[in-house]
Amino acid sequence: MSVVLDMPQTSLYGVGGFEDKADVRDYDPWEHARMLGIPVVYRTDLPEADMVACYSEEYSAIFVRPDLHGAVERCAIAHEIVHFEHGDVGTDASQEERADRIAARRLIRPRRLAELAGITDDPAVVALELDVTEKLMRTHLRMQRQSGLPRHD
Repeated sequence: MSVVLDMPQTSLYGVGGFEDKADVRDYDPWEHARMLGIPVVYRTDLPEADMVACYSEEYSAIFVRPDLHGAVERCAIAHEIVHFEHGDVGTDASQEERADRIAARRLIRPRRLAELAGITDDPAVVALELDVTEKLMRTHLRMQRQSGLPRHD
């Protein structure tokens, strides 16, 4: 796994002026939802059987399937917050990709990646350590490859 260490960090969690320093807490999507006034409601009757979460514009709420693995729930709520922030309605592949990219940037801090860089090259293990899904970890790695920024092992 390659980690970008030379990336200037002018924005953390999508908010300008913050730096990824050691004393900064990891992104908390539940806290972010509270700050935005979006209720997170647990429901077993989501519209699609394989859906783990969704944002409802009609109810201005995020619905989440109960009893998810912690990393899945954390990533799903972060993803759905992006849909709220962008006023997304319905399912569109570009909206889904944007939500994954922004959620990955918020949940995966460069400093935390750098701490894990020498431990393993397996994205699944790194994802487990960072409490994110492998899908979001792979989204983050794809963004790194596409950025063209220098990488250090």
